[in-house]
Amino acid sequence: MKKVLLWVKKVLLWIGSFLARVWRFTLSLFENHQHLHVTHTKYNSEGEVVDVLIKSFQVRKFYKKGPKHMRFKTMDGTYVELNAATPMDYMTETMLKSEI
Repeated sequence: MKKVLLWVKKVLLWIGSFLARVWRFTLSLFENHQHLHVTHTKYNSEGEVVDVLIKSFQVRKFYKKGPKHMRFKTMDGTYVELNAATPMDYMTETMLKSEI
């Protein structure tokens, strides 16, 4: 009896993970996934470049996209918020369905 219950539990877990994958795939058909490359340059008091920060993300959904403030959700499901006092340079590329 115990073996049967373990087998049923294993099958139900497999069915649940399969349905979750199907749901994510279905949602991905209606979302616009993108690569985001953000460049932020820091200057000193004389106007010379001190540091250049470059970040790249795989974005599932943008909530806010502006020059000084961005909020989005990554493909991993984490929420990211970028704030800057000066405008950031950014570039977005649409991901191919094979990359998702």
